[in-house]
Amino acid sequence: MRADRGWSDGLAVLVDPQGALTRALASPRPWLLLAVVALAWLVLGLGTVPRQLGLMDAALAPVGFDVPAPHLRSLAAGLTRLMIADRLVPLPAVLMAAVLLRLTAESALMLAASRRRELLVVIVLGLAPLVLLRAGELAVAWFTDVGSGIPPGEVLRLPHRFASGARLLWREGGPPPAVLETLEARVNLFSAWSVGLWTYGLSRLDTGGPRVWHALLPVACLVGGGLVTWIAGPLVLAGVLAMGG
Repeated sequence: MRADRGWSDGLAVLVDPQGALTRALASPRPWLLLAVVALAWLVLGLGTVPRQLGLMDAALAPVGFDVPAPHLRSLAAGLTRLMIADRLVPLPAVLMAAVLLRLTAESALMLAASRRRELLVVIVLGLAPLVLLRAGELAVAWFTDVGSGIPPGEVLRLPHRFASGARLLWREGGPPPAVLETLEARVNLFSAWSVGLWTYGLSRLDTGGPRVWHALLPVACLVGGGLVTWIAGPLVLAGVLAMGG
């Protein structure tokens, strides 16, 4: 019964935020909701891996004897680690924003300790849009015709062809500038959706009714999450690549 409630509340918030939040707050089970949302995005995220591995094997197939086999194996191992890490963690800026919101919202709302579970429910439900993001990436990864000779780096980026932010404005030929991709990884339709759900949830928790800061706080947390991930991104990337060393 509890698992059923978790599935219904965790995913129904995407179409009925008012009803889902009302039900979830009536009997707050934040860790069950988090398990449901995380499981959904993990399954959908990892669902692209077989397609990506197949394309990567084809991209790294030895041609002649120009590239030593050990080098190819090392390259394939590093790319696979990057691929798995990318598929496990959707929109790191939004996940970091959720952490920052947990650290700041309790004092901003002046919540009693007994209501912390309700705040956690609001934060977790705000992560539900990541499930739809992963679903879109899954569809793009499996149904996009990549032709022949796709570079290994493009195999990693294949699910990210699912545009949901600044890249939607790119109308020129060829790949979009790196700055647009960096911006979209932090500000897009799904991160805005999360901010909207958090804003609504904070207004429900505040006995004083909706206020401007209910929106400003999640926006500030998203900006902070974007800055943290932008600064830490190269270090994390280097760490993932060094794991096989």
